[in-house]
Amino acid sequence: MWALLELDANNNIVPSAYARNAKSAGLDIIAWSFERSGPLKNGGGWYYQTVNPVINNDGDMMEVLHVMAQDVGVIGVFSDWPASVSYYANCMGLP
Repeated sequence: MWALLELDANNNIVPSAYARNAKSAGLDIIAWSFERSGPLKNGGGWYYQTVNPVINNDGDMMEVLHVMAQDVGVIGVFSDWPASVSYYANCMGLP
């Protein structure tokens, strides 16, 4: 996951250069591993290393997921707790 995300100059979570290049090349991207870090109140740890400065609560996972789905264009996300990914996909009308 961390390879797909970075922070912009305003500390917004955005697709990384790697993610933009993969998307431009037409690659299908599957992210791994969502919800592996435990509670995010102290940052996201290794899996969120490129966006740790702005991760401070569990709700931030939905922002990460939203950027991956809408901006990066992932076609799937492996998760240790798939209910969150399924919830997001159902709310957004994703397959």
